[in-house]
Amino acid sequence: MNNTKQNELVTTELRDFFQNHHDKLLCTANKSGEPSVSLMGTPRVVENGNIEFELSDDPSITLNNILENKSVVFMVYEPATRARDYKGVRIYAKVTEVLREGEKLEKIRTKIREKFGNEKADELVATVTCEIKKLRPIVDRGQAWNELPF
Repeated sequence: MNNTKQNELVTTELRDFFQNHHDKLLCTANKSGEPSVSLMGTPRVVENGNIEFELSDDPSITLNNILENKSVVFMVYEPATRARDYKGVRIYAKVTEVLREGEKLEKIRTKIREKFGNEKADELVATVTCEIKKLRPIVDRGQAWNELPF
């Protein structure tokens, strides 16, 4: 996707919703198509419109899936009494970078160490970057991601 199209998808409203809601799931699949869903606490939309997040589980089904299959889906939502009233977005993305060592990963470890301590920083095994490809509302009736379906 070209940068203009991606920038059109990543609006201030999407960035704010993504950054301020902690109900985030990351859906991955391995090369055989076997799915996995992970609760994610660290993903963020960065300035260039990409999504970045860290993984700390070792071994990690999520990381193994990402290494085999670069297509991922984030589900970011605000629950409601009825499923049809949920507010949220499905973000279809492609993994463009997985770093398991290097300067960028060490900078992230330093930030984690300062905020949460050595144990959390030492658990970090990778940082991942994804390019947003498509947005869909959590309850899709053909409306924009940020509009109610009914």
